[in-house]
Amino acid sequence: MEEVTLKPKVTLRRKGESAPFTFNEKLQIEMVWSTETDLDLCVFWKTKDGQEGGVFSNEYRQNNDDMGTLDKFPFIKHSGDEKAPRPGGESNEQIKVKSIDTLSELFIVVVNYDAAIDNKNVTFNEHKGRVEITTDTGDNFEVPVDDERSGHVYIVCKIENGDAGKKAINKGEVITLGQAFQQIPGFKLICN
Repeated sequence: MEEVTLKPKVTLRRKGESAPFTFNEKLQIEMVWSTETDLDLCVFWKTKDGQEGGVFSNEYRQNNDDMGTLDKFPFIKHSGDEKAPRPGGESNEQIKVKSIDTLSELFIVVVNYDAAIDNKNVTFNEHKGRVEITTDTGDNFEVPVDDERSGHVYIVCKIENGDAGKKAINKGEVITLGQAFQQIPGFKLICN
């Protein structure tokens, strides 16, 4: 009988902490939270030749193309802005990634949409959220979205795709919309 082992889930808790990971074709990113707040899971990217873009809810620009596709570039697909219920009363949003071969970096970001629109002073720790990243090779990463600093944008992590391989880096940064506009490639797509 063949021995079966499970890879351990890696929880990235410290800012700047990184972990190498592998995947062949598929990567699933899932945001889970337990409040009624309209949190939005987004990914923003930069290609190896310098192009910038993102995949996010079509609610931002009323454009279904913003949700991406797995069939052609960017090979990333958002599940939509409808909160899918989970056991225990949690909600979730998902983004599936088929390939990041042409990308140099991918930012996984959570936006507190309601608070940003109303310009409310909020923190992310009140939503009991986390982002789970699962690869098709069995690597599992969890990044808590629980920072106590106020702001509307939470940079969960950055996936670097370089010559040395792929690695996930816990960014754990809460920033303003203006800072996100300046710092995150492609973020300007969801801003006026």
